[in-house]
Amino acid sequence: MRKEYETILGAVTFLALLCTGYAYYALDASVATTQALPLIVMGYFTVLVIVFKALGLSLTRSKRQELTRHIEAHAPALSRNLRLAIKKNDYNCVVADERQETVIEFLDSIDLSFDYHRIEPAVIDYVLAEMERVESAARDGGFDAEAYPSDPTEFEHWCAAQLRRFGWDADVTKRGYDQGIDIVARKGALVIGLQVKRYNSPVGNKAIQEAFTGKNYYGLAGAGVLATAGFTPSARRLAATTGVLLLSPHDLPSLDREFGVEGFTEAWAM
Repeated sequence: MRKEYETILGAVTFLALLCTGYAYYALDASVATTQALPLIVMGYFTVLVIVFKALGLSLTRSKRQELTRHIEAHAPALSRNLRLAIKKNDYNCVVADERQETVIEFLDSIDLSFDYHRIEPAVIDYVLAEMERVESAARDGGFDAEAYPSDPTEFEHWCAAQLRRFGWDADVTKRGYDQGIDIVARKGALVIGLQVKRYNSPVGNKAIQEAFTGKNYYGLAGAGVLATAGFTPSARRLAATTGVLLLSPHDLPSLDREFGVEGFTEAWAM
């Protein structure tokens, strides 16, 4: 893909330089500068646009619209993964930025009607810009997934407050009697339980086991673990077998979609 760009760009640029050289050779310098050179520059960019479009090497409007639909559908997970892709040391200094790899994983996981590899740099830039737009719109609406408190108890109440913002009836359970569920939330006919973890390192199996136990204890329709620093591979495997959802603060606006609120017509009693 990069070679295609470089080859076409090099050929068209070489042709433009030849035309410029001939113009200054055949014409008076002032005429070449004021008349011929602007035409050559305009022709240069016009030819590039035509060739790139003809070969599918441009990010057209339809491709942008298709990407935007996928981005908006997966915004919480993509936002979370992009945040985790920036690695910082104990001194809050960025030591690795793997956002490009994260975007490529996202692109490889969705069904696109075009081969993004042919225009990979433009597509990656567009995805990152669109995610910034989506997150900015959420912040303008009063929700910032990164603005959670540092205290674990306050974090539980912050999560419950955000759920209420998005239409849930959410309550923090009494400490010591939670049975593995920190928040019980109801929306429509669906009642779910969440265990929330304000950690600086990935959450392991124990939280998944507790959430699963709490779900069965309360007779809930679903359970999830919401964590600020992701999950270990082992926890992900366990969640896949128990049906416990793995979440982050970025998932709060779309939690009804994660749990499938529309699919429940009968109330679940505790």
